[in-house]
Amino acid sequence: MQDSYFEEKFDDFRVEVIDRLARIETQHERMLERLDRMNGTLGEHASALRDHEKKLARMRGAASIVAAIIAAAVSMLLSRLRVWWNP
Repeated sequence: MQDSYFEEKFDDFRVEVIDRLARIETQHERMLERLDRMNGTLGEHASALRDHEKKLARMRGAASIVAAIIAAAVSMLLSRLRVWWNP
């Protein structure tokens, strides 16, 4: 009778372990699906960020050109004012 009691408990334990493993596998599969979706989303965000960085680089380039033109105009204006004030 003791053998059957321990065998029954062992069988119950095996069933519980198998059930837990099945739940863990299901959670694992869900997590992989979630990560795949996130990876796709991250890819889209990465391309959007690259486009945004390109636009910012263009704006910086345009701003530096405008700043150089303004600096040249101010320099020319100051040199003419010096000539005008010091004849």
